[in-house]
Amino acid sequence: MNTINYPLQFEPILKERIWGGEKLKTLLNKPIVSAITGESWELSTVEGDVSIVVNGDLKGKSLTELIEDAPNEILGTAVYARFGKQFPLLFKY
Repeated sequence: MNTINYPLQFEPILKERIWGGEKLKTLLNKPIVSAITGESWELSTVEGDVSIVVNGDLKGKSLTELIEDAPNEILGTAVYARFGKQFPLLFKY
């Protein structure tokens, strides 16, 4: 993989929850279609819910693919040294 020289944007992974509503749409302009959407996962490598790039040359690539191809560039050297190719975080609203 070449050096990543642009901000990566990822498709949100929308989750229905019993406490959900429409605030993700009204406050954050998320593309919800359900009146019970309660979470928007912004960055994830959870199995079955892996983030996908939506812009630039890497459009369509998963976050796990990016980490596999360029772990130091995606995770940073300290995180890679500590956790290997595992992405240890989940970012969500």
